[in-house]
Amino acid sequence: MRCLAWIIAGASLLVSACGPDSEPPTEAGTAAVAPRAPLPLEPALGALLPAGHTSFDNDSLAGLFAIMSHEVEGGARRPHLVRYEALVTVTPEGAIPGLEAFLDGYLAQLRAEAGVPTSRGVGGNLLIRFADGPRFARAVPGAACAIAAGDVTWQAFSHDPEAASGGSISALERIDRMTIFVPDDALPYRVRNCLLEEIPQALGLSSDLFGLGMSSFNDDGAHIWPTKLDYLMLRLLYAPEIETGLDRRETRARANALLDRINPQGRNAPRLPRLRTSGLGEWSDSMAKVFSRRTSGRARIKSIDKALTLIQANAPGSAQHCHTLVTAGRVLSRPDPARAVAMLDQARTICETAHGPQDVRLARIGLEKACALLRLARYNEAISLAEATWPIFAAYRQDERLAALYTIEADALAATEPGSERAARTAERARAWNAYAVGPGRRASNCRPSTG
Repeated sequence: MRCLAWIIAGASLLVSACGPDSEPPTEAGTAAVAPRAPLPLEPALGALLPAGHTSFDNDSLAGLFAIMSHEVEGGARRPHLVRYEALVTVTPEGAIPGLEAFLDGYLAQLRAEAGVPTSRGVGGNLLIRFADGPRFARAVPGAACAIAAGDVTWQAFSHDPEAASGGSISALERIDRMTIFVPDDALPYRVRNCLLEEIPQALGLSSDLFGLGMSSFNDDGAHIWPTKLDYLMLRLLYAPEIETGLDRRETRARANALLDRINPQGRNAPRLPRLRTSGLGEWSDSMAKVFSRRTSGRARIKSIDKALTLIQANAPGSAQHCHTLVTAGRVLSRPDPARAVAMLDQARTICETAHGPQDVRLARIGLEKACALLRLARYNEAISLAEATWPIFAAYRQDERLAALYTIEADALAATEPGSERAARTAERARAWNAYAVGPGRRASNCRPSTG
């Protein structure tokens, strides 16, 4: 979940500050407070949610559950399982208009798909607090949102959380209350993405596993909404047979017994794909530099080239190889769009190998390639690719990426069919989705047609 974690001494403050969707910085500047616009009508919106399946061997799924409930990002281990033992009541404070309906829909999914006893109400034990944007950026640089253990005020959180660090997330022994902080200048889609990501983490699943392709608990940010696998992990966590305090061995044993009953398709099924976590050299460090806001454009290209060399040598065809190539296509799109197109064509082959031919990452590749094609003034190709790709983002309900793709298509049509009904219709669609995703008058895409 792209996070940074602390516990603050004396306040039991667990902080998990999550970065922006595993994407390198774009051309866009800092956002001002963005008004909220209504969700546009769209055919088959959310039709592929929840994504994925749970047809994996139950023993390997039980092992995954033990990892997700007992390990935290950075390699630390929690000796005992933690979860809410009371009903979970989510309370947004200083709520933004339009967020309540989104939150109610999401909590309904958690109840229906995962059996988590949660609802929205006052005086809750899972608090959502909106913090002053500039102060938030100073307190947790580069973070999109943060999570703290307990009923924590913004004043307590912002008092230099890193310097006050007195432990780690692995020290958390129980969950009574949690607080999610969201900067009040966050773009609308980032607010929604924060809640989609942080609520499951606040419920007790604290680990990210790179290479777990069919999950939102994956550092590449391909899945925004929880998948069927994620909901199964939450269903296990909140089953009556699971309780706070279980050690890892007992957690796995109980999960195995539960899965045999609730996941019959996992009997005699293939095991989960192996997660490649070692033997990658300095790949992780190189990728971290790519995503750092402190990295210059030239240094970013140097870092992605180094990451490509390392991953091709150490883990060709892997999930990390897929992620590196897609990232390279994004990084190179502006300075070298022709190379970006070639990189993304290679990424499609590798990502199909790593994740399968129906994976959502292929739509992401389509988005990045359409952007590069627009910059190369290959307008008709960009239009065709956008039209083939936007139904996928709609089905996965990835609003910012859908808005970006419509914007690219609208720009390409404006260049090839100025004044046409088709161009006007697409421009209006792009306007509506941009308003919902990033706020009225903004663009989700920084791609521009070539002027040369």
